[in-house]
Amino acid sequence: MAGAPGNEVEVEAEQLALQVIVLGSGGGPVEDNITAFLVRSTAVGWKKGCLLAVDAGVHLAAIAKILERHKADRSGNDEKQAVTLIDGPFEGLQIPHSSASANAAHISRTLVDTYLVTHPHLDHISGFVVNTAAMPGSRPKRLAGLPSTIEAFKNHIFNNVIWPNLSDENNGAGLVTYMRLVEGGSPALGDGEGKGYVEVCDGLSVKTWGVSHGHCIERHSHRGSSFGLGSSSSQLDASPRQRTTSVSQSQLQPPSRTSSGSGFIPGELLRVESQERICVYDSSAYFIRDIATGKEILMFGDVEPDTISLSPRNMHVWSEAAPKIASGHLRGVFIECSYDDSVSNDYLYGHIAPRFMIEEMKCLANEVRKVKENKKRKREGNGDALGNSRRKPTRAVRDLSPQVSPRSGRTRNSIDFEIMQADGQNELLKEVDEEDTIDQDHSLPIRSSSELPLKGLKIVIIHMKEKLNDGPPVGELILKQLQGYEAQARLGCEFVISKVGDAMYF
Repeated sequence: MAGAPGNEVEVEAEQLALQVIVLGSGGGPVEDNITAFLVRSTAVGWKKGCLLAVDAGVHLAAIAKILERHKADRSGNDEKQAVTLIDGPFEGLQIPHSSASANAAHISRTLVDTYLVTHPHLDHISGFVVNTAAMPGSRPKRLAGLPSTIEAFKNHIFNNVIWPNLSDENNGAGLVTYMRLVEGGSPALGDGEGKGYVEVCDGLSVKTWGVSHGHCIERHSHRGSSFGLGSSSSQLDASPRQRTTSVSQSQLQPPSRTSSGSGFIPGELLRVESQERICVYDSSAYFIRDIATGKEILMFGDVEPDTISLSPRNMHVWSEAAPKIASGHLRGVFIECSYDDSVSNDYLYGHIAPRFMIEEMKCLANEVRKVKENKKRKREGNGDALGNSRRKPTRAVRDLSPQVSPRSGRTRNSIDFEIMQADGQNELLKEVDEEDTIDQDHSLPIRSSSELPLKGLKIVIIHMKEKLNDGPPVGELILKQLQGYEAQARLGCEFVISKVGDAMYF
């Protein structure tokens, strides 16, 4: 009997390995609620360097507002002594000051060592930039990200024009030091399940992948990555309107716009000379790992769906995430869904809407299923000397990562079911397990059984853009649409709308 409570504590400790505090859940245009999070390993506790800031559209002001709403245990203490917060996301933290702003500065200066930036758009960095001068301590703050992100800071932010050079490069003030991350993980760091991960703060390590945040409408190569003409020429000849997932006219009624005022590149601009390249803006996805337990969360910056991207890279992330989900080590994905489905494809500007979110989740679910089926085959093979399974043979499902059809310029996993029929539906159906079905509204195969491949996975929605009207909050609209898609697809994931001040545990 004595051992039972101990086991319960161990299980709870595993479930609460990572804490995420939401400082900003929106994507604008309101400037006091834009993307920012704090992440910590619960095994480390509250101590110097325990917090990792992931993006910082807002920072000090948001921390201060959260502190104002929560209580401290001041019994027996005078105002000059440290007190302990007894509720809220910072529960258990000792704070040395009486004012919320002073304690927010204490948290930022003492507990936050590293700022992990997904991409250098203002709604992800403005809090960090403005607050930098208020953060001097015994060592510089680390600014970590892909090399393209660091170069953007050097050239366009800390350049003594937009902002003083507070970095430790180019004869700067030395308040910030750059940490350039290796995409896909550093092969020289870590071992076992943690191979490729780099430690960024006490108790946490990360691995990063580049993802696409849309394309620039200009015809030149510059910021971020450049999508060359090595891909199918038919893909470039087709406009994004032609390549995007189709939606019924009853669902969407986009206003007409001229090509000069649209947010997409018309086909004539994509018919460029061979030496020219299309600019694709880079963002990042971070696997954040609790070193003590191996538990992880996945946090995206701004990202567009693979089905309409000129540089589709989400599948790399889903392939990496699938075995972690199958093993139970990854239980939370923070991903943007900036707009509800009333916004047409032309107005997404490198972001996701619910109709595309469910397609991305289906891609992830298929990757998880592949991992589980491979493990099952290995177990069955190990039980038979000849490696023959007693299970009825199952045909492998085709790799359903988004691919552009060379004939139609459409993606293979388009919502438009008629395109599938014209592009070889019979061949695809032959390769689908007889336990699978094809959703008539979404072309990806889904399991008709109660398997629920993403069961237990929380999809936390971030970067929602406020409509600034008298209608319901955009988060309510997005959640309702996502839940409707999930009810049809039966993937098993739970969609959660993030809110400022939330403390989420994984």
